[in-house]
Amino acid sequence: MLKLRRASFAFLLPALLLLFASCQSTKFVDNRSQIMADGLEINASDDAFKIYDSGFSKEDFNDGKFLFMRLYLPNYDNKASSVNMLKKLITVVDPNPEEASHSSIGFSLADDFYGLTLYSASDLKRESCEKPEENLYMKLCNPYTSTQTTMALKVTDEEYEAARKLLEKDFAEQKVKYWPSKNLTVGIDSLKRKKLPRSKAKLGGRDLKKGYIPSDKKETHFVCSTYLAYVLQKCVKSVDEFFKARNIGYDKIGPTDLYYIPGFKILFCSTWVDYKIAAAEFIQAEPHFSEYFIE
Repeated sequence: MLKLRRASFAFLLPALLLLFASCQSTKFVDNRSQIMADGLEINASDDAFKIYDSGFSKEDFNDGKFLFMRLYLPNYDNKASSVNMLKKLITVVDPNPEEASHSSIGFSLADDFYGLTLYSASDLKRESCEKPEENLYMKLCNPYTSTQTTMALKVTDEEYEAARKLLEKDFAEQKVKYWPSKNLTVGIDSLKRKKLPRSKAKLGGRDLKKGYIPSDKKETHFVCSTYLAYVLQKCVKSVDEFFKARNIGYDKIGPTDLYYIPGFKILFCSTWVDYKIAAAEFIQAEPHFSEYFIE
């Protein structure tokens, strides 16, 4: 049986490496220009369009600030592209019921987030749902059918500034890099957790014998979700304490695991082209967030 398992893993490993690797020469078909030429309007009634009661109280706005995170389920124009295969593989090994294959972080509800991707010399990039053509990774996607979920985390003023300064520094220096092989680490751990009962499979649902990485250990190679987990652990005390208590390593965090970091609450969901409409609708429902949104 042991020999059989080893043989199976030896067969599976090259396939995983092939699927997890990203090819910068991927050829893609962009049909958004025709969609726009057809004069189709933004459809705010899509099933993806949801405004949530975040659960934050008025007291939460008396002090401190909010960090924001977007989780994406991209719909790639070219179904045969390597990034689309990566998305499918993430879905296969994902231990969580939510769907997402990319993530980014922001400091307001403006359509201006930071995400770590391939497809240009600088891997840490600005991301706009309404202007995906300005980001070579997002340009691969159809903004009318790609979706996003925006979440918020209450932090102290000092934690907010620490995260903002870290992102701005990393963006300016461009020393952090998207490393495709890191997906293999995330994927193998996710597949192991997927075999466990749901209560144990989710982030923090089980104690790990090994895995915790101190937040002061600086790495330069990440994928999108491990970079966000690193930033949060390094800058937000509650996240660092949660990771340390449960022996969670930020290098094993998948996109949907970010849902389960304590304190994050869902604000709204939409297709990419509906992002500002959804944000405006959310502000109407929860005007205390208005300082974070400028149309």
